[in-house]
Amino acid sequence: MSQHPSTFSASDRFWQLFNYAAMALALIALVALIIVLISKWAGGTPWPGFNWVAMIALPAAFLMMGGSVLHSVARRRRL
Repeated sequence: MSQHPSTFSASDRFWQLFNYAAMALALIALVALIIVLISKWAGGTPWPGFNWVAMIALPAAFLMMGGSVLHSVARRRRL
């Protein structure tokens, strides 16, 4: 039998939304990167915004996911 509570607290909901936001940010950045690569391979010039999205959003998503992992480790140590 598990002794974990079956209801989510406000903190749990925040971290769940935080994880979804990090995942969405990473997917958006990867799509932008794929668009840039395909347009370069096709000989075109992509919109510079796609470069900026890929350069900023992917590292931001990586840092957010790292923060989530650290929070999860800290939470497990408290149990």
